Amino acid sequence: MKDVFNYLLEYFKKHKWRYVSIVFFMLIASFMYVVPIYLIRIFIDRILQDDFTKDILLTYVLLFFASIILAYISEFIWNYYIFIGSYDMRRNLRGELMAHFLKMRPPFYEHFKIGDLITRSSDDVQVMGMTTGYGIMVFLNTSVYLSFILAMMIFTVSWKLTLVALIPMPLLAYFIFKWGSLVDSKFTEAQKAVSEMNSDVLEVIDGIRVVRAFGQEEAVKNKFQEKTAETLEKNNDVSEIDSRFNPLITICLALSFVGSFSLGAFLIEAKEITIGAMVSFQVYLGMIVWPMISAGDLVNVMQQGRASLRRIKEVLNKDDDIKATGTLPLKTIKEITFKDFSFHYPNEKRNVLNQLNLTLKAGKSLGIVGKTGSGKTTFLQQFTHIYPYSSLPPFINGQALTLYKREDLKEKFTEVPQEHTLFSRSIKENLLFGKENASDQQLLKALELACFKDEVLKMKDGLNTLVGEKGISLSGGQKQRLSLARAFLREGEFLLLDDALSAVDAKTEQKIIANLKKINRTLVIVTHRLSAVSDCDTIIVLTEGKISQRGTHEELIHTPGWYQEQYYHQQIKGGVTHV
Repeated sequence: MKDVFNYLLEYFKKHKWRYVSIVFFMLIASFMYVVPIYLIRIFIDRILQDDFTKDILLTYVLLFFASIILAYISEFIWNYYIFIGSYDMRRNLRGELMAHFLKMRPPFYEHFKIGDLITRSSDDVQVMGMTTGYGIMVFLNTSVYLSFILAMMIFTVSWKLTLVALIPMPLLAYFIFKWGSLVDSKFTEAQKAVSEMNSDVLEVIDGIRVVRAFGQEEAVKNKFQEKTAETLEKNNDVSEIDSRFNPLITICLALSFVGSFSLGAFLIEAKEITIGAMVSFQVYLGMIVWPMISAGDLVNVMQQGRASLRRIKEVLNKDDDIKATGTLPLKTIKEITFKDFSFHYPNEKRNVLNQLNLTLKAGKSLGIVGKTGSGKTTFLQQFTHIYPYSSLPPFINGQALTLYKREDLKEKFTEVPQEHTLFSRSIKENLLFGKENASDQQLLKALELACFKDEVLKMKDGLNTLVGEKGISLSGGQKQRLSLARAFLREGEFLLLDDALSAVDAKTEQKIIANLKKINRTLVIVTHRLSAVSDCDTIIVLTEGKISQRGTHEELIHTPGWYQEQYYHQQIKGGVTHV
């Protein structure tokens, strides 16, 4: 548990005055809780000594209530600050995780499943919050509060009686720490099972249409029930260990009561202690119950916190293996050059791209076509450096791309990927991701360039129309055009389109292509339909990761090869409307 304590200690140092206040009021509360018991002792002894008056009764009653009120106020204050720290810890961890997620690129997300990340960001963060709140409260109760009680038992009653009462405690401590060591491993397994279950839920929700289309509802339900049964079993293992503590504590306390009663009778007979002292001792012994139960909870909570902290740190310490060491500022891109460029994905050895040589000047347009699996999307990704480069990086203005600041590079490129990501908000809010301070006129202009303005204005709520989760209320073509409009709002110098017109008809496609010329940006477009690249300054054909053909549309349709064959094939089907 040392790693958990070290992490918490660093957090406490950052908020030292809060935790100094906690300890201060905890000491007052602990002292005030034992004062009434001492008053009861004196009260009983005065009665037995026939030295009792109304004035004495009133004095004791006032002291009793004063100590209770002060104990309540002090307890309230330190508990309040404890749980403020708990919620603050959760906020900080969630903020750290979200900031990390936003910085990470695809290699990171290939290492973790989405459901696993959600579990670590919710359940594990919740456990760390509990460790900071309830765990520290229990720690203080087990240490400070228990110390006050033991001090009162030893110095105001009898050290002999206290020693006998504590005889069963080493046995209790042994089992608490022995069983507590099992909690870490069992809880880690349980959290892993929850992560896998969450991943399965997300996959089923995302693919619900496929599940229904293939009639796999029953099979998916049965598989999920098996997963939930496995999760239940692993959580039951944790609960089984947790359930061992309280019965053991009850038995040990019963032994303490029996031993202290037996010895206490002899000590009263020997006049070493008074009856009032014996009564107060039994009350003190009863007050030990909560700190002793807390000791079991403390080990349990800290072990769970250790497991959760390790899982959170595993995410925060995992990088995407893309070193952002560039320091050169990038004001504008004049040209991008690929020299003998090859690439393979981090977990593969086979090159997806082989010996590419290409120069793209600012303001020009590049079309990338080829068979499925030829490396088109992979090549497009190299502009934005979302995977580690396998060879020499691309060169921007004669300098390696990796030498430039990542922030400057991000500003220069705008990408519309194959999978169009829309948020469950309004059309306007989705567009504002492209430019957060854009006016309605600018939004409508972007929609007009994407040939989506008229349809939006016909909708009941116009720009405020909700698109639903992942844009479920929109058709495939509408999603693509909304994504395009969002990209048009972003003032990047390069516009990267990855098959971004596949869901629109040929007529709409030609209108959008014509509008692209108006925005005066360097265009890189990946497509299966040659009509989308027919006006590009340069077109390359990728075959198994190599450039097999290059030229203009006019040159390529008159050159035997894949492009010419595809052109004739699409022309027959009506895929190319002009030359």
